[in-house]
Amino acid sequence: MEKTTVYDLPTRFFHWLFAALFISAFAIAKTSDDDNPIFSYHMLAGITMLFILALRLLWGIFGTTYAKFSSFRLHPVELFSYFKDVLFSRTKKYFSHNPASSAAAVLMFSLTLGLGFSGIIMASGNESEFYEEAHEIMANLFIITVAAHLAGLLLHHMVHNDSLWSSMFNGKKDPIQHKTGINSSRPVMGFIFLLLSLSWIGYVYSNYDTNTRTLALFGNQLQLGEYEGAEHESETEYKNEQDDEDDDD
Repeated sequence: MEKTTVYDLPTRFFHWLFAALFISAFAIAKTSDDDNPIFSYHMLAGITMLFILALRLLWGIFGTTYAKFSSFRLHPVELFSYFKDVLFSRTKKYFSHNPASSAAAVLMFSLTLGLGFSGIIMASGNESEFYEEAHEIMANLFIITVAAHLAGLLLHHMVHNDSLWSSMFNGKKDPIQHKTGINSSRPVMGFIFLLLSLSWIGYVYSNYDTNTRTLALFGNQLQLGEYEGAEHESETEYKNEQDDEDDDD
């Protein structure tokens, strides 16, 4: 049976770049401390996730039929029915995101915004226990969502012989009666998405100072971790302040 194209190239490119950036950011955060130079790339990956998410949000409004958020199945009753069916019977086929993947996508997008917001606040010098704990909780919720998503794909493949995982590689799904696919994978828009993403990465990299581990982002200075000279600079500033107080006396 010939499959039908459902997911365009911009959607698929976003999916895999988004996944790669999160895995990189999460792995770095879990294996290095903030005084390790590598830790800065955790934050750079997070900032890049925010950028490509902004592109995805636009594509969710102006993109092809099944890239649009209007195609997401987000009704709670339908989600409950989906879980009941997937566990106890043959699942209903969906041309677009099914209720579970729709909910997972919205949750991951929301968590990305929360992680990016809290990360930028902390990098701006407004560190607090609240932001640190909120950031960690959201990161753990994200990885739980990813694990549940992967478990769902495995269940579909092993139990229901429904290879949903392949649709994000080739963009195709089995045909469904009275449903039509998309006429084009939008290769030009896919190229533009990659070009914008690479341009953003170049912009961020060119504005990142590896010596001081600071990022100049739209006029704002973000501190992406501790660096060797920080302690010495603090001591010098403190000494200068003390000298100024002595001179005033």
